[in-house]
Amino acid sequence: MNLAKALQMLSPFEEMPHYDTAVAQLYVAGSKGKRELHCAAYRIRDAFASYQYAVTYGKADSA
Repeated sequence: MNLAKALQMLSPFEEMPHYDTAVAQLYVAGSKGKRELHCAAYRIRDAFASYQYAVTYGKADSA
Protein backbone atom coordinates (compact mmCIF):
# COMPACT_ATOMS: atom_id res chain seq x y z
CA MET A 1 0.00 0.00 0.00
CA ASN A 2 1.26 3.47 -0.78
CA LEU A 3 0.45 6.76 0.89
CA ALA A 4 -1.96 7.86 -1.86
CA LYS A 5 -4.07 4.70 -1.42
CA ALA A 6 -4.06 5.12 2.37
CA LEU A 7 -5.24 8.72 2.07
CA GLN A 8 -7.94 7.61 -0.37
CA MET A 9 -9.21 5.14 2.23
CA LEU A 10 -9.72 7.99 4.70
CA SER A 11 -11.26 10.47 2.26
CA PRO A 12 -14.89 9.67 3.27
CA PHE A 13 -14.02 10.81 6.80
CA GLU A 14 -12.61 14.25 5.95
CA GLU A 15 -15.26 16.03 8.02
CA MET A 16 -14.53 13.99 11.15
CA PRO A 17 -12.75 15.51 14.14
CA HIS A 18 -9.02 14.78 14.27
CA TYR A 19 -8.80 14.00 10.54
CA ASP A 20 -5.66 16.13 10.24
CA THR A 21 -4.03 14.17 13.04
CA ALA A 22 -4.88 10.91 11.30
CA VAL A 23 -3.29 12.12 8.07
CA ALA A 24 -0.16 13.12 9.97
CA GLN A 25 -0.06 9.65 11.53
CA LEU A 26 -0.22 8.12 8.06
CA TYR A 27 2.74 10.19 6.92
CA VAL A 28 4.76 9.02 9.93
CA ALA A 29 3.71 5.40 9.37
CA GLY A 30 4.62 5.71 5.71
CA SER A 31 8.16 6.68 6.63
CA LYS A 32 8.47 3.44 8.64
CA GLY A 33 7.56 1.15 5.74
CA LYS A 34 4.69 -0.30 3.76
CA ARG A 35 3.59 -2.76 6.43
CA GLU A 36 3.35 -0.06 9.11
CA LEU A 37 1.44 2.19 6.69
CA HIS A 38 -0.96 -0.62 5.84
CA CYS A 39 -1.67 -1.38 9.51
CA ALA A 40 -2.08 2.29 10.40
CA ALA A 41 -4.45 2.98 7.50
CA TYR A 42 -6.79 0.15 8.43
CA ARG A 43 -6.60 0.94 12.14
CA ILE A 44 -7.48 4.60 11.56
CA ARG A 45 -10.24 3.73 9.08
CA ASP A 46 -11.80 1.32 11.57
CA ALA A 47 -11.61 3.91 14.34
CA PHE A 48 -13.33 6.53 12.19
CA ALA A 49 -16.00 4.06 11.09
CA SER A 50 -16.70 3.05 14.70
CA TYR A 51 -16.90 6.69 15.77
CA GLN A 52 -19.26 7.52 12.91
CA TYR A 53 -21.48 4.56 13.78
CA ALA A 54 -21.59 5.56 17.45
CA VAL A 55 -22.47 9.15 16.64
CA THR A 56 -25.11 8.20 14.07
CA TYR A 57 -26.87 5.38 15.87
CA GLY A 58 -26.00 6.12 19.48
CA LYS A 59 -28.33 9.11 19.60
CA ALA A 60 -31.24 7.13 18.18
CA ASP A 61 -30.93 4.49 20.91
CA SER A 62 -30.81 7.00 23.76
CA ALA A 63 -33.99 8.82 22.70
